[in-house]
Amino acid sequence: MGRAYKGEEIIFAVKIIANEDTLVRPFNQTDGSRNISADEIELDTKDGAGADYGKVTEEVSLDGIVTEGDPFVDFAKEAIRGKKFIEIYEINKRTLEAEKGEYMIQSFEKTYSNGEFANYNLSAKLNGVVTKETITEIPEGAQDVNP
Repeated sequence: MGRAYKGEEIIFAVKIIANEDTLVRPFNQTDGSRNISADEIELDTKDGAGADYGKVTEEVSLDGIVTEGDPFVDFAKEAIRGKKFIEIYEINKRTLEAEKGEYMIQSFEKTYSNGEFANYNLSAKLNGVVTKETITEIPEGAQDVNP
């Protein structure tokens, strides 16, 4: 029987496109999730009723604390304002296996509550397909950076 995963063992990283592409994990990421859902097509034939798959969609959500020096926050703002797709990786820290895809940013929110850390939330929808690869090291920024 295998070991159960803890949340910090699955991380998300984003390819920052600048002078040279760099894979980074947003600093102080507090939450990350993936949602895969399918529309249902109801079937009704002479032989009986049933269901089949319709359109399948996949979404990623990232939450974290806005941290000085984190290139992710400015990159995400520029990407959504410029209507650019971003490459997001979901990485298994135990195996260094990753799933990556091109995503359209649906929303990028920053909140500034009095007396609390400033936070961000990114929601993105997959454009195309997810591919698998093995990375050689945990991306820069993946270390626990405490504000």
